[in-house]
Amino acid sequence: MLILLLLIASPVFAENCSDLFDGVVYSRRSIFTIKGLPTNLAYNQNNKDLHFTVIDIDSLQDDDVQTKMEQYVLANGHPIKIDDINGQAAAVDNRNNKVYIASDDGLNVLNGSYQTNFLAFKDEDITQLFKTANNDKLYAVIFPDSEVYEIDLQRIEKRRIENVPCAFILAVDDDGNIYYECDSKYVKVLLKDFVEPIEYVGLTKNAARAMAIDDRNRVILAANDGLYWLQPNSIIPKKLMNLDFIPSGIVFNGYDFFISTSGIIYEFNLEFCEQ
Repeated sequence: MLILLLLIASPVFAENCSDLFDGVVYSRRSIFTIKGLPTNLAYNQNNKDLHFTVIDIDSLQDDDVQTKMEQYVLANGHPIKIDDINGQAAAVDNRNNKVYIASDDGLNVLNGSYQTNFLAFKDEDITQLFKTANNDKLYAVIFPDSEVYEIDLQRIEKRRIENVPCAFILAVDDDGNIYYECDSKYVKVLLKDFVEPIEYVGLTKNAARAMAIDDRNRVILAANDGLYWLQPNSIIPKKLMNLDFIPSGIVFNGYDFFISTSGIIYEFNLEFCEQ
């Protein structure tokens, strides 16, 4: 009986553990499906909530209408729509267990009932957020020029990052280096205390889709053809994973991570494949 069970289980193991990330085998499973494009993933390590924005694809492809988007949180496997504001992105401060929500009318904080409390910057249309792990800085992208601002969460003050012209996707590592993609073209990094950004080579134009920081303080770029490590001391990204779909969002939880694509959010898990 044991031999029979092993024979049955082995093909399932091989099928579920066929994704390779940085030389390590991962399992992949769909944890959520929805009509639209899930993006702007953010993960709360304190309560295991997964935050994301769902973009209406029809409105995204129509230049004559405003893009429609809704803010969600996946809590205990159940989706909760944050419907008291026009949410556009979330950022999690895991150290202080706070969730910030970007809206078309300023910056908000999410409470325990999944409702928002206004924090600051009334009338500002905030489209992106990124929370650093080791300090009280929050980075925001503000429409219509997609300029990047550093927000001091102690003083609730914002300062424009002058040497980053604009950003559609954004990440900041623990050393203060700012990684971004501007005007749907090329990926660059502005090293801390430098004034000229550096462009990464070898990436296809208009291929960048999302960025995240992993547990090793590495900036991981999700591009059309896979995941890349953007190193601050090399202009050549290191490819860590091939993808058979076009990603729209990425976030890490320890060694595990989540990637979204049109209509689906996947979880990639290391533990299920450990031998």
